[in-house]
Amino acid sequence: MKRSYYIQTLGCQMNYSDSERIDRILQNLGLEKVESMNNADLIIFNTCSIRQKGEDRVFGQMVNITRLRKNKPHLLTAITGCMTRITSTRQDEERDKLLRRAPEVDFVFRIEDLQRVPEIIKNFWSDFQIPEIAEANLASYFQINPAYTSSFQAFVPIGTGCDNFCTYCIVPYSRKREISRSMDEIFEECKNLVENGCLEITLLGQNVNSYGLSNLDKKTDLFKDIDQPFIELLKRIDSLKNKGLKRLRFTSNHPKDLSDELIDAMATLETQMPYVHLPVQSGSDQVLKHMNRHYTADWYRDLVRKLNEKIPGIAISTDIIVGFCDETEEQFMETCKLFEDIEWDMAYLAQYSNRKGTFAWKNLQDNVSLSDKKKRWHKLNIILKAYALKKHKIFEGKTVEVLVEKYGNGICEGRSEHFKTTLFPSDENLIGKLVKVYVERGREWQLEGHMITD
Repeated sequence: MKRSYYIQTLGCQMNYSDSERIDRILQNLGLEKVESMNNADLIIFNTCSIRQKGEDRVFGQMVNITRLRKNKPHLLTAITGCMTRITSTRQDEERDKLLRRAPEVDFVFRIEDLQRVPEIIKNFWSDFQIPEIAEANLASYFQINPAYTSSFQAFVPIGTGCDNFCTYCIVPYSRKREISRSMDEIFEECKNLVENGCLEITLLGQNVNSYGLSNLDKKTDLFKDIDQPFIELLKRIDSLKNKGLKRLRFTSNHPKDLSDELIDAMATLETQMPYVHLPVQSGSDQVLKHMNRHYTADWYRDLVRKLNEKIPGIAISTDIIVGFCDETEEQFMETCKLFEDIEWDMAYLAQYSNRKGTFAWKNLQDNVSLSDKKKRWHKLNIILKAYALKKHKIFEGKTVEVLVEKYGNGICEGRSEHFKTTLFPSDENLIGKLVKVYVERGREWQLEGHMITD
């Protein structure tokens, strides 16, 4: 009997990359992917727990799981991603707390334990046989060949975990300590992608620019005698321009690890795009200290100055949390002032929510009222809109190169070199193509123009 699966992916690009590896394992098992959980025999929630809303969405689905089980007693439900701490099943003596909280869930697994999933499934479905192809491909997580969702774009993880321990963040506890992937392994994945037509690669990690430098990395011989592993990795992947690679991006970065040498590399490598996401989180030195961010607002200003000097016109986006523990109105205004000084192209704004298990949850008071958090978010969002529009207006009358990602109702949509969402009319579906677009109008969230044809 043919069985099927459904994955609901929440969170960052890393989660979506993880889901591509889950796809490969399940497809090798002979399971068929479906687009609705109503039609699935196995449902996997690949989760994000950075904010409470992410966990709430998952637990909110348990009502649907109970409903589906009435007609599908064999239905399996699993959770992976940032919500899980250990790999376990309902039958194990040592179980993840999620299995106690959500009786509808049959098993949970850390994404690094993905190779264990086939055997776990077999233990639940007694009639299930693991095909030989699956047996032969039960490699470690990073060695699992993803089932890429795009032929022209790819996310390639270069490490997992985080050593920074920002006080608001659960990632070091869920993803564990930072460890990097072999440079040769990453390069081979990228080379294979490019040889199969991939035009744009985005390197992923919780902190990409500390690649190869963690305490766990130093205990291996993988990066012996390499002074700047991340820069060396970028240079190696940039060499794939000779095979057809057009664009190289990376995320997510920690400002403290963006060295002068890395900025120089970003300025000179041909495939490196003129865009960087550089999370600041707050413009207040005191709040940054409470967050354990290891820099000051003026230090961040100086870093952005270096980026602008070395890479004129570079687009910079950021993350900002409003209403963090003990944040005063004056400290919030320091964030507003920093925004006016930096003029970010884009900012992803969040109202602080206390995450169980973090340092802040254990040791700090979530004492900014919900109403104040909302007011600060709305005030900052007004500033964001103004500067996003200003930055987009700069492109009016200019030509950008767009990698088309979507097409519908006669409109193509994609990203420019500066990661600007760009729309233009077309009678042809150009998904996967790089095209020149003359920008006629810059709006708050996008560029609009027309395609230039030879």
